[in-house]
Amino acid sequence: MEQEIQDISIKVIQEAIPQLLGIDNELIIDYTEYSMPNDKHPIHRYPIRFDGLYIGLREKGKARFSINLKEFEVGHNDLVICSPGDLVQANLYEDIHLVQSMMVSSHFLKEMYISLNSFMPFFAARKDHPVFHLTDDEVEELKCYFMLIKDNVASDDYFRADITKRLLAAYLYKLGSILYRHRPELQAEASKPLKREEILFKEFIRLVSEHHRKERRVDFYAELLFLSPKHFSTVIKKVSGKTAGQWIDEYVVLEAKTLLKYSAMSIQEVAYYMNFPNPSFFGKYFKQHTGMSPSDYKTQI
Repeated sequence: MEQEIQDISIKVIQEAIPQLLGIDNELIIDYTEYSMPNDKHPIHRYPIRFDGLYIGLREKGKARFSINLKEFEVGHNDLVICSPGDLVQANLYEDIHLVQSMMVSSHFLKEMYISLNSFMPFFAARKDHPVFHLTDDEVEELKCYFMLIKDNVASDDYFRADITKRLLAAYLYKLGSILYRHRPELQAEASKPLKREEILFKEFIRLVSEHHRKERRVDFYAELLFLSPKHFSTVIKKVSGKTAGQWIDEYVVLEAKTLLKYSAMSIQEVAYYMNFPNPSFFGKYFKQHTGMSPSDYKTQI
């Protein structure tokens, strides 16, 4: 039986699991011990694409996470971080599970006014390594901040949302400090102010994430950023080491693989959904970038 991908928001999760603590449609926080498979959470049943930041620090239980079609084993003291737009599915092993987990909307993050520049090198590295193993002391450090956030969210304080933003900012800075201990080579990058080229690259990635299902042309993104295609391509290559076309192809191929693996769409439907002129063109594109045809990929999964 094929599974369906779900684009999911905090509002949808709160409606599915009303007992979760949260603030409007901006943040949910959970520290509930539960058993598997009897108490399976609805959000674990299908792959989801969440429009926000997910942070989960596992204290009990083991799980296999699929994040953007890459598999990760997650256990005691493992931290999972997923960014907006990541495709995620958690398959929990039969066990008792306890996770310090938070989901924060992109809108709520923007309103916190923290220096995201400090986190840029880390989040760039996180793309390939979204799971981190922490020490017992580091888990306890984060838990102190986490429980303050949880207790504040549960309160009826008049300034509850504002206090939560400040506590969450402190949590993220503490988290950043811990992760930079594990990756000290990223600290030098974090201390540098973002150059104009890096800001353009960040905006380009946001645009690709939003438009890749319909637009694969480099000049489309260059035009949105008010740059000539040649200058645009030079900037992206300089900042990231990859061409703009490579970044676009990476997003398109991941989306195509996701639809072929999880959705009930036929290959023809995927081709037209992804704005290819016909299934034959889609098949050639997919094989060029993956080494196999869409039908072969669909058969092997």
